[in-house]
Amino acid sequence: MIGRRRFVNLLAENIKTRVFSVHRLNVSEHLFYPSTAEAEAARPAQVVSRLGALPPPAASFHAASAASYNGQLIALASPRSSESRILWSSPLPRTLFYDLESHFHYLLPDLSFKARDPIAISIARPDAPEEDIYVMSSGTAYAGFEVLRFGHSEKTRLHFHPETWHLESLPLPPLPEGAVIRSHAVLHDGRTICVTAQDGPYSDEGPYGTYLFDTVKRKWRRAPGGWNLPFFGGAEHVPDLKLWLGLCSRGRDLCASSDLSAALDKWKPPTLKHQWEIVETHDDWRPEKVSLINLGEGRFCIFKAMYYTVNEEWFDGFSARALLTGVEVISSPEEQGLRMIEHKSFSYICDQESIDWVV
Repeated sequence: MIGRRRFVNLLAENIKTRVFSVHRLNVSEHLFYPSTAEAEAARPAQVVSRLGALPPPAASFHAASAASYNGQLIALASPRSSESRILWSSPLPRTLFYDLESHFHYLLPDLSFKARDPIAISIARPDAPEEDIYVMSSGTAYAGFEVLRFGHSEKTRLHFHPETWHLESLPLPPLPEGAVIRSHAVLHDGRTICVTAQDGPYSDEGPYGTYLFDTVKRKWRRAPGGWNLPFFGGAEHVPDLKLWLGLCSRGRDLCASSDLSAALDKWKPPTLKHQWEIVETHDDWRPEKVSLINLGEGRFCIFKAMYYTVNEEWFDGFSARALLTGVEVISSPEEQGLRMIEHKSFSYICDQESIDWVV
């Protein structure tokens, strides 16, 4: 990884104009104290501060129509080497990289499918100049699975063309009809993509099981033992701590598991080793989207898009708030081997925009 990240990228959508703007937030200023000791000293009086205004936009994109919202894909393209290169794909179709520092953009091959809430997973290949980006639909409706890869495709290799970005189609995960992918993780140093599917995007019941994709053999198989990932969304592998961190499938608190790979080898379901409650929110606020962003060196940003409805009017009665929290996870022999230190939290009250992505 690039070391400790300096920024997180907030993507705000203007509800009326359909314009997406990217805002870069300095994590040292807004999410973290200068040291762990200062964070611990401030913890008893910790409050959620309010961000009055977003930083000026670093870039803007326009969605084709309101109907295209569910098919937007926005992700950090190369999290191990860059914190500024954004992958953006829409159902126009249009797919591109945009670098928020150099303002350079690069057009990419368009995905062949238009899925609701697609998932992007970046995996580094040994000796490859760029990370592979695996993109899959999160459910069985409009299903698709492709990898965006830099190098020679079969066509360019035969004609001695230079290496470039190209798409390769992959076999679909063998999900039952109606299943929705709830969580995913990368195992075995990028060899295996692991996904857990359940019967609805917000369901905590009715598991359909976990499926494993071998990125070398390009084959799916069902995980032995019938276990499920204990996370919601993407789980992050932290080699220095020898564990995976993610948001709990129940409660959306921060949690850790150390035995995902062992679950494959021993046919035993992974177990949560640690669980920490993050900032408490009022019962009237409902988290619509949550995600965990790996900032490097044991630091993470937890993002929650919170909503509540006062009346039936969207613009007058529907309120939205983005809540971001900076946390640090360190080794601690005194506390069962691991300790979580909560640094700063802030909320941003959305007016005519919504914030649904932080990358």
